[in-house]
Amino acid sequence: MQPINSANIKIPTAIAVERSVKLPQETKDIGEVLSAAHSEEKAFNRQQLLTILRNIRVLARHGLPIRSHDSEQSNFFQLLKLHGESDPSILKWLKKKQNMNISLSKCRGQCYDGASNMSGAKKGVAANIASKEPRAVYTHCYGHALNLAVGDTVKRSKVMRDSLDTVFEMSKLIKDSPRRHTILDQLRREMAPDKPGFRVLCSTRWTVRAASLNGVLENYTVLTSLWEISYECSKDYKTRSWIIGVKTQMHFVFLFGVSL
Repeated sequence: MQPINSANIKIPTAIAVERSVKLPQETKDIGEVLSAAHSEEKAFNRQQLLTILRNIRVLARHGLPIRSHDSEQSNFFQLLKLHGESDPSILKWLKKKQNMNISLSKCRGQCYDGASNMSGAKKGVAANIASKEPRAVYTHCYGHALNLAVGDTVKRSKVMRDSLDTVFEMSKLIKDSPRRHTILDQLRREMAPDKPGFRVLCSTRWTVRAASLNGVLENYTVLTSLWEISYECSKDYKTRSWIIGVKTQMHFVFLFGVSL
C-alpha cells in the first residue's frame, strides 16, 4: 500500500470548502423555489378567476344563459374564447382545466335547475351522478327557485303581468330590428345622454329584469319618440300595428306596474 500524500488531497479539499461556501449563495433554497412557483400559480389562477367573474357579470347583465346543450358552444365558453384572442393566458387555463382528471368520488354536491334532463329521477344528470357517487347530493338551484317564486308572485298581479308583457313586446320590437336599435341609440344620445340605456327584457330570468325596467322609466320619452319615427319609417302593416299596440299600452297604469 502506498502512503497517502497530503499534497494530493489539498486541492480537492479546497474545492469542496469553496463549493460549500459559494453554493448556497449561487443557488436558491428548494423551499423558496417551491413557494415562488406556488405563488406564481396562485396569481395566475386568480387572474383567470377575475376574467371568469367578469364574463359571468356580462352575461347576467344582458340576461343571457351561461350554459348550452353543448358546453363548448355555451355563451360562457365562447365569451372566454373571445377574451382569449387578446389574452392567451385564459386559453391556456381552459386547456388545462379540460385536461384535468378529477375523480367523481370527490364530488359532494350537485346543483341544477328543475329541468327533467338535469333533475330527472331516472335518467337525469343528477340521478346518473348519484348512481356512481351517492354522496353527491342533488340540490335544486337556489337562483332558479327564486326565479320561479318571483315569476309566480308577479303573475298574480294583473298590473305587473300586463306591464311586463308590454316591456317584453318593446324588447322584441327593438331586438328584431337593427334599424330601430340604431334609431334608439341616436335618440338616446340626443335626448338622454346621461341616462342608462334600454336593456332587452330577459324572458326567463326574473331577477335580472330590474335593469330593463329601469331603462324603460329612464328612457320613456326616448321610447315614445322611437315609436313615432319607426311608425313613419315602416311600410309593413303588421309592424305598424305592433308599434301602435305597444305605444297605446304606455300609459299611467303601465308606468305604475313597471315602477313596482
